Amino acid sequence: MTDVNQILTERLVDAREAAFCLKLPMYLLTNPKDRQRLCLPHYRVGKMVRFKVSELMAWMHAQAQAEAEANAGAKAQGESSDA
Repeated sequence: MTDVNQILTERLVDAREAAFCLKLPMYLLTNPKDRQRLCLPHYRVGKMVRFKVSELMAWMHAQAQAEAEANAGAKAQGESSDA
């Protein structure tokens, strides 16, 4: 189980800083429809949107892994149809 103090002490960053750290376009973090479509982890603090860099990095790794699995599946599907 994750330590509660670790969760509470992690710094929340704004969209500009998160985009800079992760080399993502800022519109993905600022546009509510894009955030919802991509299931980006974020927090609302009043009218502001904040992010935890560690959660965004985990999200990016999960997206990359899902894409790699999809590409591997498509490649395997293509090889079986060639036979």
